[in-house]
Amino acid sequence: MNWVRRWSIRRRIMLIGVVPAVLAVLMITGYHMYHRWQELHRENEAVVGILLEHLAAAAEYPVISGNYGLLEAVVGVALRQPSVMVVQVLDSDGVVLYEQHSPRFEQVRKSDLQPYNRPIIQEVPDLGSFSDFDDTPMVKRTLGAVRIEVTDIFTRQREASILRQSLLTGLLVVVLSMMAAWGISTTTIPPLERLARFINRLGGEAPVERLIVEGDTEIGLLQGNANRLADTLDQARASQRAYTAQLMEEQRKTQLAAQAKSEFLSMMSHELRTPLNGAVGLVQLLSLDNGQAEFDEYKKTAEESLMHLTQLLEDVLVLVDSEKRNITAVYDDRDVAKELDGLVKEFSQKALAKRISFVVEYDEYLRNNRVGIDSSVLRQLVRHVAGNAVKFTDRGYVLMRLSVISHPGRRFLQVRVLDSGIGIPHDKRELVFEAFSQLNSSFSRQYDGLGVGLTITHHILKSLGGVICINDNPVGGTEVTLEVPITRDPVPSLGDDALLRLPMRVLVVEDNKVNQKVIEHMMQNVCPQLVIQITDSGEKCLATLATTPRPFDLVLMDCHMPGIDGFETTRRMRELDAETPVVAFTANTSDQVFQQCLDAGMNDFLGKPVTRDALRRVMLKWAAPRYMAMPPSLR
Repeated sequence: MNWVRRWSIRRRIMLIGVVPAVLAVLMITGYHMYHRWQELHRENEAVVGILLEHLAAAAEYPVISGNYGLLEAVVGVALRQPSVMVVQVLDSDGVVLYEQHSPRFEQVRKSDLQPYNRPIIQEVPDLGSFSDFDDTPMVKRTLGAVRIEVTDIFTRQREASILRQSLLTGLLVVVLSMMAAWGISTTTIPPLERLARFINRLGGEAPVERLIVEGDTEIGLLQGNANRLADTLDQARASQRAYTAQLMEEQRKTQLAAQAKSEFLSMMSHELRTPLNGAVGLVQLLSLDNGQAEFDEYKKTAEESLMHLTQLLEDVLVLVDSEKRNITAVYDDRDVAKELDGLVKEFSQKALAKRISFVVEYDEYLRNNRVGIDSSVLRQLVRHVAGNAVKFTDRGYVLMRLSVISHPGRRFLQVRVLDSGIGIPHDKRELVFEAFSQLNSSFSRQYDGLGVGLTITHHILKSLGGVICINDNPVGGTEVTLEVPITRDPVPSLGDDALLRLPMRVLVVEDNKVNQKVIEHMMQNVCPQLVIQITDSGEKCLATLATTPRPFDLVLMDCHMPGIDGFETTRRMRELDAETPVVAFTANTSDQVFQQCLDAGMNDFLGKPVTRDALRRVMLKWAAPRYMAMPPSLR
């Protein structure tokens, strides 16, 4: 019905006036024609019946006497009927004794003739049962039959005549309806056209003269509403300027946010190049002829620069994808104090350089027990929160307290960091959790770093189901409280050095030569008895798995390689081997890639750059159990 909506009102009025009339005419005409045709057919059948009855009675004596001229008058009357074409008299054996045709017989096809028969019956006394009392029974004897052949051509002509009369009457009714609809439209459309022109002028800036309201009819109500609409538009124009000013202000804020993001990228470039320059320069110095003390110092400083660069990259990845990236935590049984020892020493040295106090306190449970936590996540959180506290405190102290607390259904590691630094204004505390919004180049240059530590901390905790709270330190400064989820019960320790000395077999699938060498030496360092085989493509990996006589205990699979990538290689491998653990080994650590790895049939995920602790965890979690479960004949 969309095409009707595009019609003008005049056409719609015509439609409303004509369609009901047409439907009514069709229904009444159909009903009238049906009954007239039924009456016509009944009339024809009655005429045929009467003719047959008279002809049968009149033909009795002529059939007996053979004088068929007596039938001429009766047959002539029958043939004068328009539908009667043939009259025949038959004997009892069906032989035609007498036959007359209508003058119109030659104009009619034989297929259009329909025969009607009636027997000629003679009643005579039964001489075998003669009685003197005048009650002799009568016997009926069939002398023959009368046949009339009738055509319905003239009946159809009468039907067509009835149809023409009915249609002409209906057409007259439809024409009258159209004239009535046209008359109604001529009184309704002009006010609506004036209303349309009025509304069209409302879009201009010039003042519009109001409409004259024509009574309390529907059109009058429309005219009144149009006048009120004009008044509303005048008010809207008055407020539009204020809205435009507000929009310009929002645009200014957007430009400031874009500028802040640009400054962040510039700052990030500086922060990344600084440790990268240090690492490259120190690696070049290592190639010179240095003493052992100088070599160790260069090596240590290069490692620190590379670790700093890795931390920056991890922070940036979390920050730029903070709206959709989920953090995947690997919970292992950890000694919190031991895991944070390196960071504590680093912050202690920075605090000593600024002549402030840095104190760390662990509760009794943490001093005596391990907890199930992701150590890398814990260090990243503490690095940001404690690092901010030391950075923004010039006098006084920084105190970090760690304890285990319980909420219904889950346990948390609570990290409370109190400082006597510059503090965070109340109106900025929600702002610091938004990426890029809190950046200020001059402020960040006064205090080194990207200035997005709390943003990253908030996102990590939100992804893991933790909490971060910012409050004032009662004695001045800031108190930041983190609640990091930990496993309900300690995770069994995987640190069994005996397992790492087993002669396990690992297949490394990596196309980069440098990465091949790095991973080979790091795995040999973690597992001295390890047998490593390296392939540089998915095709070679599948060929190696198909031909090796002894199954591998672990496959480290690079995800992105020329030819068949790691995902397709794993899918094909699973068609042949569903038992060997496959661990993804890739630089893309997004949650989408992690899910893609699981969908392809991989068991775990190892992000680049890889660390010895990460390799140790993978070997103890996957390779060692696989080796121990294998029959001795296959080891």
